[in-house]
Amino acid sequence: MTLLECPLCGGTATSHSGLCKPCETGLPRPVHPCERCSCELPVDGPWQRHCESCLLSPPGFDHCLAAFRYEFPVRELIAGFKFQADFALGRSLAVLLAERLRTSCDNAGERPVLVPVPLHEGRLRGRGFNQSLLVARVLAAQCAMPLATRHCERVRATPTQRGLGAGERQGNLRGAFAITQPARVFPHVIIVDDVVTTASTVSEIAGLYRRAGSRRVDVACLARVS
Repeated sequence: MTLLECPLCGGTATSHSGLCKPCETGLPRPVHPCERCSCELPVDGPWQRHCESCLLSPPGFDHCLAAFRYEFPVRELIAGFKFQADFALGRSLAVLLAERLRTSCDNAGERPVLVPVPLHEGRLRGRGFNQSLLVARVLAAQCAMPLATRHCERVRATPTQRGLGAGERQGNLRGAFAITQPARVFPHVIIVDDVVTTASTVSEIAGLYRRAGSRRVDVACLARVS
């Protein structure tokens, strides 16, 4: 029997995620997240349940579930997955996200459908894979949830979101996505992304599903930037 090596410390991977238990336990998980968008709230701040942004301008989705905070070493693990095609790293994080998703959806009234954030065909050709789709496939297998791979598509190429503010990101994404089968309505959708930064991308997609008739739209991501 071949023992797997933990990609973080080089020790023996003993957990289901492919990491060793000490490394898995030490990953930066949310401590005091906003109940809507999952950004980290100051423990001694004035907002106890929701961040200021969600109170003033609620996002298009109902709830964002983030497995981790976007900090070391999760930030580096996601970079290895996304930019170096280290699929084992992506799977490790996705398995841990699935554990949280199963718990959060135990009492869901309607069976949710997973919808990965799509890449434009040009970006997909350059990268060779859609990281959000790979995460969604792990979630579908681990949580026994249906996966809609082509129900939402990116129909307009946009400049990179890196370095843009929240308002600029929203403008950059306007009209970038479309639902390919509008007659096929999913009552409960979970949008899957690797990293949620300002939530502009997932909010844009959530708005599409709201207008299409979805009653509940949630988000699941590997990490949330605060």
